[in-house]
Amino acid sequence: MTRRTLTWTAVALVVLIVELGATIGSVTGEPFSPVDGWGQTRSADALTFAAVILGSAILALFGRFPLAVATITTASYLVFVLLDHELGMFLPPMVAVFGLVALARRRLAAILCAVASLAASLIWVSGRVAPIDEPGVALLAWVAFGSVLAAFFFVPLLIGEIVLARSMLREAGSSADAAMPTEPARS
Repeated sequence: MTRRTLTWTAVALVVLIVELGATIGSVTGEPFSPVDGWGQTRSADALTFAAVILGSAILALFGRFPLAVATITTASYLVFVLLDHELGMFLPPMVAVFGLVALARRRLAAILCAVASLAASLIWVSGRVAPIDEPGVALLAWVAFGSVLAAFFFVPLLIGEIVLARSMLREAGSSADAAMPTEPARS
C-alpha cells in the first residue's frame, strides 16, 4: 500500500466513525429542535445508514478516483439530507471538496459539489423553518443555519485553494532552483 492509499483509508475510517456515531446518536437521542415549531425530521432507517457508510467509506478511494468519489460522497449527502433525516453527514462532502481543490486540482467539480450540498441543506432548513410561527425566530434560524452550512461547504474549498497555492509556490520555487546555473567555486 502506498502512503497516499493509507492516508485516504485513515481519513475514510475517521469520517465513517464520526458519521456513524452521529447517526446512531440521532436514533437513540432526543430529536433536534432548537426552537418551538421546528419541523420534525425522518427517523434513521437502513437507507440512512447505507448513505452514511457509502458516503464515508468511499473516501478511501479518493486518491485513485477523485471525481467519482466526490460525486458519490455528494450524492450520498444529498440522499441523506433530501430524505429529511436529522441534520448531519457533512464530513464526506467537506473532505471531498477540499481534496478536489487541494490534491486533484479540480476546482469546478469542487464548486459544483459544494453548491449542490449547500442547496440541498437549504431545502432541509426550509422544511424545518416553515412551521415556525414567529417571523423573527424563523429569520434568525435561516441566517444561523444558512451561514453555518455555507461555511461547512465553502471553507473546505477556501482551505483547499490555500493548500494548492502553497503547493504551486513550492513547485515553482524548486523548479526555479533547478533551472538556475551553478557557479563554479572560486579559490
